[in-house]
Amino acid sequence: MSIIKLYQWLRLSLTTMVLAIVAGCADNDVFEQPQLTVSAQEISFSNQLGEQTLTVSTNSKEWIATTPKAWIHLRQSGNEISVQVDANKTGLERNSYILVDAGLAVRKVVVKQSAADLALDLARGEVVLPQAGGTTTVDVNVESSAYELLEYQQPEWLQVVKKKHGLKLMAKPNHSVAERNLSLTLSLGGKTHNIVVKQPGISTFILACNPGNPFSLHKMMDFEHRRGSLLKEYGAPDTTNGIYEESYFFKTPSPLFKDVVYVHDTQHFTPTRIYTRSLVKEGVDAVKSPAFQDFLKANGYVRDEKDPNHYVNEKELFTMDVDILENNNSVVLFFNQMHVQDRDYETFKSLDLGPLELLNKADQKIAAVESYEKLQNSEETQRQISKNREIEAIVYKTTDPTLVARTYYFYTRGGEKPAPQGMLGSVEQYSMSFSRPNLGIWQHGREWSITREFDRLLTSHNFEFVGYSGQHHVYARRSDFLTLAISGGKFSDVNNGQPVMQMSVLYKPSVFEGSKQERMAKVERLLKKHNPSQSR
Repeated sequence: MSIIKLYQWLRLSLTTMVLAIVAGCADNDVFEQPQLTVSAQEISFSNQLGEQTLTVSTNSKEWIATTPKAWIHLRQSGNEISVQVDANKTGLERNSYILVDAGLAVRKVVVKQSAADLALDLARGEVVLPQAGGTTTVDVNVESSAYELLEYQQPEWLQVVKKKHGLKLMAKPNHSVAERNLSLTLSLGGKTHNIVVKQPGISTFILACNPGNPFSLHKMMDFEHRRGSLLKEYGAPDTTNGIYEESYFFKTPSPLFKDVVYVHDTQHFTPTRIYTRSLVKEGVDAVKSPAFQDFLKANGYVRDEKDPNHYVNEKELFTMDVDILENNNSVVLFFNQMHVQDRDYETFKSLDLGPLELLNKADQKIAAVESYEKLQNSEETQRQISKNREIEAIVYKTTDPTLVARTYYFYTRGGEKPAPQGMLGSVEQYSMSFSRPNLGIWQHGREWSITREFDRLLTSHNFEFVGYSGQHHVYARRSDFLTLAISGGKFSDVNNGQPVMQMSVLYKPSVFEGSKQERMAKVERLLKKHNPSQSR
């Protein structure tokens, strides 16, 4: 082959290869321009703790939100960003931003936090003043030259002063039950905006709001602000020491229920305790009055037919328990979220409550337990001994893949509750650990709830729901006061550290006596817990 022909052949081959590569790229590497939008370009907060939510829309598979300031906290969930800010105690407005980065598409959201008590949203046009009165500063988020406060009829109870960046409102206390109202008009850019100023009156009764799940700080703060409550104390979490709860204490406009408290688990974003209380006899009398029942009915609460101190609000998915302590003239209203079961769960085909023949029997001692477990081919794994060398508890690992462990707790001479006559060494309580917790409970955040299927099984055997302590769901039977305390969790020495449902079985003659909170406290004090550090 001549040099010229060889050159022509190589050039033709190179051209063909380039065309093939180009064609391949055209077929396989179609580039899609990244798209990114955020629901707001700017968000504003008052000087209080606050929260708002941004919605992100993008065609990118991954995106991230960041901020350079420590007083701004971001939490991503799905296509939403929860933006939380700390209270501004500097006395000056502060500004920062959030960057939402989806690769080649980036958006910037300006974050402003004023030094004022309120950040006014002109679109919503409402300012709520505390019932107790005082001075409230309002940031209208515009320059002084951009808006005017038009003339209005100034009432005796309120003085309004136009400031450079907002309004200063000085109100007298509202000692009546009626709400006060005033209409103001702001002129901005040739348009007028009507602002309604409200001041709630005295409210005898107070209800908490359901802050949602996940816990919405914005919803809680907005609810309390609108009814005239003031944040008087904040308890921060201490995550370095394993404390994830934060607390918000509000002073309310009620003369009887003067505070309301929200406790929030920042690890699972769920409320753990919500309550309001009255510490005077007038508060106890008030919740016993027909007016209280009318108030609850008007707010969507329905009284439980079986428990007159328990109320359910189906619309808000909220329950309330009234706990009256006559001996110290106090009443506490406890609020809990209703968790809607996510799906159907299989439960036990029959209710097996374990070796009841060994429970609370004077003639059934430790030897009887050892004999029973030997017949079950169980293996003793731990034995807890008291300081005076008495056996307090024995843990057995079973051969059953579902019921993986049984723990027995025995009457002893020492402790807060010494053994009754003839019961020394008898079984006071035992607990059973199940490797399939969903046979009876299902998890919601950090909490475990009884499945509706297991509840039906328990009630079909004449067990009644006594209450929930925050850890144990307690059921009991009136015929013999047999009591079940059911919980979920992980234990290092049970089921290889995997979650289990634990059901403690005991007799509690006073389980139905007293208020619900008193009953639950008694059961919690009575429940025995195994301490591996004292094991043999």
